[in-house]
Amino acid sequence: MEQELYQRLLRSLAAGEYRIDAGGAEIAVRDCFDRIPGHLDPRTEAAASVTREDFETRAGEIDPELTRNQDKLLGMDNPEGHSLLEQLRYQFGWRTLDRSKGIETRYETFLVDGCEGTRWIYKPKTRKEERPCLIYIHGGGFFGGDTLTVENQCKRFAELADAVVISIDYPLSPETKYPVAFHMCCETVSWVWEQATHLGIDRKKIGISGDSAGGTMAVAVTLWDRFEGSKRLAYAGLIYPSIVWGPDRNGTYSVWKKEMFDNPEDNQYIKEQIETTGKLKKEAADWYLKEGENLHTPYLNPVEGDFTGFPKTLVMTAEYDYLRPECELFTKKLKDAGVHVRHIRYGGIVHGTFDRLGYAPQVEDMLMEMVKDFESL
Repeated sequence: MEQELYQRLLRSLAAGEYRIDAGGAEIAVRDCFDRIPGHLDPRTEAAASVTREDFETRAGEIDPELTRNQDKLLGMDNPEGHSLLEQLRYQFGWRTLDRSKGIETRYETFLVDGCEGTRWIYKPKTRKEERPCLIYIHGGGFFGGDTLTVENQCKRFAELADAVVISIDYPLSPETKYPVAFHMCCETVSWVWEQATHLGIDRKKIGISGDSAGGTMAVAVTLWDRFEGSKRLAYAGLIYPSIVWGPDRNGTYSVWKKEMFDNPEDNQYIKEQIETTGKLKKEAADWYLKEGENLHTPYLNPVEGDFTGFPKTLVMTAEYDYLRPECELFTKKLKDAGVHVRHIRYGGIVHGTFDRLGYAPQVEDMLMEMVKDFESL
């Protein structure tokens, strides 16, 4: 995509913002200028509809970002003989270009519950005594994804916010079950706090973020920090997290309805994108949890948490995402608990879009909104 068009699309998101009420939650809606209501964003539709034949016969017409990720879009050439888990993991890891400048990278390994994790540290090369810090947890349903997929997003945030970013590579399910990854993320919050001086971090400006399952984990870790820790987290930036993971005890969490998704032409790609995430949510839970695990804990089922005292929060959702309704419920619960919360819905996009930095302008807009929040901490 030409940079002039990309920048125009990016600017149009905030410029065209309007607000709606969704079940008591105030939602700011942002669309790219070329998106038609009730339809997929043009770039999302191009990625959803491109075929193997297109790559063979129209190679010169296809966006280079899609060509670079052909295998991720199409999946395995011969999926027979591979498990569902193997097929899904194959499609994680959208390749992006590094849009940052002047960011240094290092990593270190650590042990929690006898399992090894890795912390990737991104920070500007310029010397500064104290910087804000964002702890980032990647998505992937707890069974896929990695820090490499979101590395360029983390580096871009570090540049824009002049911040230190700590990205956590945790062991995946089903090989490693809950609560190992959760404990690793909690331990990282404690480590950042204890090592703040050494890392050049301002303790008053430590936030947490994550996409999808990483957003779910970020909510759980923030609840832990509030009620078992020392209120070290001053901010949460949550990208389409799953908030409802356990059984519905009293009906108050049953918020999903097909009618909540605007699809007047019954577009097959919209239906497929929503349904796929819904189906995978059950698989993800089966892989992540031990048999007989207590699902009525907010560290597994965040919607059951007490959000009193939760830090300043930004919730960002995709219009055509199975998880969007529960994110709107979550925003309402935060508001009712007196939390300073904003919610931005990006029109026409689907679950997983945050992986597509440089292709989907919405990703950079998400980063810029979190930067704006950090500046006001």
